[in-house]
Amino acid sequence: MKIYGTESNVYILKELGKRIQDARISMSITQKQLAENAGISASTMERIENGENVKVENILNVMRALSLISNLEILIPEQEVVPSVMLDLGGRKKRVSLKRVKNVEETEWKWGDEP
Repeated sequence: MKIYGTESNVYILKELGKRIQDARISMSITQKQLAENAGISASTMERIENGENVKVENILNVMRALSLISNLEILIPEQEVVPSVMLDLGGRKKRVSLKRVKNVEETEWKWGDEP
């Protein structure tokens, strides 16, 4: 199944577990063998494939054991940041801030101002 971004975390974990299971099976590796290669317990391997909540570190270990870890580059590509954009006029790092929205009480409304 495709993941579009509107699915719940539970659904995504189940799909991730299924994809890991499919990759393992296509490589003719048992759960126990993959667990040993990934340095995790067999029960943790089973929980991953069942889509249960596990540590991200365990999923990374399994991806590494399946030679899929480089796919993280596709998942979260490195962002190019222009150094001059990161500094303010004083040479300090800029911080991301939210634009301040005027409070309703701060704006004076008059008849005829409505859209």
